[in-house]
Order: sequence, then structure tokens, then C-alpha cells
Amino acid sequence: MKKFKTLFTLALLSFVMMACSQPADQPSEGETPAESTGTYTPGDYEVEATGYAGTFKVVVSFDENSITKVEVPEHGETDGIGSNVINDFPQRIVDEQTLNIDAVVGATATSEGLLAAVAQAVTEAGGDAEALKSKEAATGDVEAIEETADVVVIGGGGAGLSAAVSAAQEGATVILIEKTGALGGNTIRAGGPYNAVDPERQAAVDAADTNSMEKIKELTEKEAMNPEHQALMDELKADIEEYEASNSTSLFDSIALHKLQTYDGGDYTGHLDLIQKLVDESLETSLWMEANGVEWTDDIQTVPGGLWPRAHLPKNAAGGDYIVAGQTTAEKLGVVIMMNTTGEELIVKDGRVVGVKATQDGNVPVTLHATKGVVIATGGFAANVEMRSEYDPTLVDTLPTTNTPAAQGEGIKMAEVVDASVIGMEFIQSLPLGNPTDGSLNAWMGGSGVEYYYQINKEGERFMAEDGRRDTMTQALLAQTDAFSYVISGGNNKIELNGEGFTIWGDNIDELVENGTIFRADTIEELAQQIGIDPAVLKETHDRFNGFVESGSDEDFGRTLFGDPINEGPYFASPRVPTVHHTMGGLEINLNSEVLNSSGEVIEGLYAAGEVTGGIHGKNRLGGNALVDIHVFGREAGKNAANNDPVE
Repeated sequence: MKKFKTLFTLALLSFVMMACSQPADQPSEGETPAESTGTYTPGDYEVEATGYAGTFKVVVSFDENSITKVEVPEHGETDGIGSNVINDFPQRIVDEQTLNIDAVVGATATSEGLLAAVAQAVTEAGGDAEALKSKEAATGDVEAIEETADVVVIGGGGAGLSAAVSAAQEGATVILIEKTGALGGNTIRAGGPYNAVDPERQAAVDAADTNSMEKIKELTEKEAMNPEHQALMDELKADIEEYEASNSTSLFDSIALHKLQTYDGGDYTGHLDLIQKLVDESLETSLWMEANGVEWTDDIQTVPGGLWPRAHLPKNAAGGDYIVAGQTTAEKLGVVIMMNTTGEELIVKDGRVVGVKATQDGNVPVTLHATKGVVIATGGFAANVEMRSEYDPTLVDTLPTTNTPAAQGEGIKMAEVVDASVIGMEFIQSLPLGNPTDGSLNAWMGGSGVEYYYQINKEGERFMAEDGRRDTMTQALLAQTDAFSYVISGGNNKIELNGEGFTIWGDNIDELVENGTIFRADTIEELAQQIGIDPAVLKETHDRFNGFVESGSDEDFGRTLFGDPINEGPYFASPRVPTVHHTMGGLEINLNSEVLNSSGEVIEGLYAAGEVTGGIHGKNRLGGNALVDIHVFGREAGKNAANNDPVE
């Protein structure tokens, strides 16, 4: 497991399973323990905890009156996610002599598993675990916090860290607050694909086939929505003509194509000026991110729903790389990061936002004055079932979400109090690629690109074009038996099956197979038997798909984006279900990332970036555009906040 020493969060399945082993210093069964004159029988007690990724050992040490040490020698919990709990809880348990510690949002399984293991050790040492579970940690008088900075950022995900870094690079003093115990937000849950037209890297990608080129030519023949749209269609037509005249054998791509696919993919409801900024600055912003510590691979993929091969991937663990780089750079620049601090109210003076009122650790009042500006980067509301149902009643309560549980929409509500305009709130995107266990995006083979897989239903048949829009793919999956599918991939996936044994999500492939999370076999027929599908049916589906790959034409569903034939073992089947993924609506902003009020005017001193905003993606977001959005507009928000005139 790759190690990332940072604080960020990921929504994980909440469960507690606990098993224990005989403590090293305890008498065997039937023997009488030594008498103790204190609360505990002193010694080191080794117990076993069950977290999200499996079991791990916990060693708890006691003297007669207290817990003296809690150690986890090694573990397989997700680095920077569950590992945050393991790095933090042991010392808190010792310092506070309590097991009454709230689970970290997004790392519930690790939190509760570790606490349950320590409780078992307490019992074995003769202590009262139930008393420790209800014991309040010793607290003194609550002292309110009041600080001042040029810029205050609310939210510690990718957009918030980008804004904080950008503002600090402009010379501003910055305070960033994060309501959970770990940085990361939804960015850490992302697969990491970042769309950018990149001639240098895309030169190594083979030219698209005739059907794919014909599909993008159709974008030049639409009815113009406005003069800017017509200009983009004319630009793309000229780009294609120039490309075809060159007889190039490399992939075609252009700025105009990315813009038109984004505009068309959102059914022409996104604001074209924001789309143009998103695309125009995507490659430049990736270089800025690289300067801040993000390392890119040279591989170009097509993320599901991305529609074209232009997705860049960071070198390590999916979205985690962005948070590592952002936090490291922010701290070097002197950004003050306040964890477990929930923004609750914007401070307004003479019509200008001049600060934030918040609460730390649930009971400490915090007042932060911002002399230049406040940036809201609190993410969307896909984890707020009531709120998403209000705007889209078709989303049933039982649908899981890829989002962190912290994505509750508070930033939107906070800004609405000061008359911020919201836009596109009814546009909520789901994905057909959720983990059946908890709706998250991890724990499967194929996440590196749609080129590497096809998708089947429980009957062993394909049911959609896997390179299509996310909304249409999700609707297709919802129509299948139990809304359940398998992603089928093979040994051709050299990015994930690369000899290191980990997927792009940081999951160990062997462990996924051993746990029954995914299935692996040397042949397609054997794979079919493992997942309860008629081998003859899956073999026919498999051979037919590979025939489409060879011809470049999908006669069944019209897919046009293919990689190599999936004809190398081992073969993998990954169970997938629909899951709520992205809320396209939110605060209305302009090109400067300034928040607009209900009259369309700028709310002085207030900026926003990331999924908390609306108006960019329209009705449907292209895969790989969100990470561009949060960094392009996060960078813009931080820069402009830092250069705003100070409060008089």
C-alpha cells in the first residue's frame, strides 16, 4: 500500500467486526489471572481489529491505573484515509483515557474497528470498557478563537486547497477551515482523471477511427445556440480539415472539440463563457499543479463519460495525489489549516463579506476576519438525501453515493442567506460504476479508462455504449435486472495490472480477489462460472465485443472508442451499481469566481470554486472535467481574493 502522509477523507462503509486473540501476557484458559491492586492487570495485550480493508493487530499496554500505549504495528487501511485514524486515535486514547471518541467522517469502519479492539483489550486487562465508552474526555473552559487573515477558505478538498495555495502565492495570509478531521473532500474519492488538450502527450495516442471522427464532425452541424457557439463550430471544422490534410497518424484533439463536447454534453445549458475558461486554462493549470508537486504519467485515457482520450492521471493513488501536493504546498506557504472547524455563517459588513463564524470541535466558537475575501469551497450535496430529493425527486433514497458523507450542501445554504444566486440545482449526475458495498468508486478493475473494459448485465450481455454520457449509461443500467452489472476487463490493462499489484485507487488486486470483491480467472469461461453466468453466453458476448474492437464499429450500441481487444488473461469481473455522483448545480459565479447575488451582481468579498458552484457543466458533466473545474476556478478564486482591495 502506498503511503501518503496527509489528512484527507473518504466515505467508507460503516461496520464493526471484532475478533480477538489471547494477549501475550495473559494466563491461558483455565488459569487464574494475577491479582491487581489497580484498575488493570498490567501488561501488553494484543488484539485484532477489523477495519475497512481487513483485519489488523492492535497492541494495548496498561499499568495498574491507566492505558499507557496503543500501537498498530502494521495495517492495510487506506493510506491517508483510514491511516489518519490509526495515526490519531491511539494518542488520544492515552491522553484522554477514554473510548468516547467520535468516528472520523468517511473513515467510520477504521474508527469503530480500532475503538472496539481497544475496548476488548480493556476487558481482558480487567477494566471497565463500557465506562470508558461513556467517559467524557477532560476539557477545560472553552476559549473562543478569533483570528484575522487576508483570505479565509471554507473547505479543505481540492478546490479549497487550490484556492489557498493560489492566494498564498499571491502574497496573502490565508486560513483554511475544514469541518472534518481530514483534508480531501470528494477529491480524494475521485479516480484522478484530469482532462486537457495536450498535443505533446496525445501525439503518442493512435488516431481515432472513422466512426469516432464522424461522431465529432456532427458537433459542427448543430443549430447554433448563440454567436459564440457558431464560432466554435467553425473553429472545430477548420481544425478537422487541417488535421485530415496533414495525414497524421496521431490522435486528433483540439480546444474547440473539448469546449463543444462539454457544451453539447450538458445539453447546451452550461454557461459557455465558463466552459471556455475551463478548457482554455486546463493545460496551463495542470502545469501549475505540477509545479506544486503533482506528478503526471504520460498516459492518456478516456475516463467513463469523458467522450474523448484526453484524461491525464497522477502517478500514485487517484485523487489523493492532488491533496498531498495541495496540503504540502499550502503548509510551505504558511497557510493555517484548522481541522474539525465548521463554517456556519458569513460575516457581512456594509454589503461586503468580511469573514466567517464557525465552530471547532463542536463547542469552540470561532470568528475569522477576512480583510480581502472569503472563498467557499465546501463541495456539493450528493450525500444529503433530503436536499437532493428536493431538487430531483426521481433519485430514490436508497441510491448510494460516491461522495464523502460531508457533502451536505452547507456552503450553498450559507451563501443563500446573503442573497447568493443558485443555478442548476436540479441537475444531479449518477454513475453506473458504483461499488455495490457502499457506492464508492474504488475496488474494481478498469478505472484507468473506458478503453480497457466492457460492461454486462446479470444475463451476461452488454446493454449500452460504455463510452457514452454518464446520464444515459446510468439510465441503461437502471433498466437491467437488479440494476446490477459486471465490468469485464483483462490483462491488456497495463496501467492497473502493471506488476505492482495495485489499482489506480490504491487497492491491492490480490486482496480484492481474495475478499470476493472482484473475480479473476484465466479464461472467460471460467470467469463466467465464478459469477454465475452461462459460459457460452459470456463467451459469445466477449467475442462479439472484440470483433467490434477489431472493426472499430459497435453494431449493437454505437460505441466508437476502443483500445486493444480484451484478449489476454487474466480476466476480471467487477460488480457495479448505480450511484449518485455529482451535483452540477450550486452558487452562480462569474469568470473571476466571484459569487453573484439574485440580481446578477457581484457579492463583494465572496468567491466560490468547485462543486459548490453551478452553471459550468449544465445538465450533465463530462468525466474528467470536475478536477479541471476545481483547480482552474479554485486557482482563480484564490488569486482574485488575494488581490481584492482590503476592507477599509
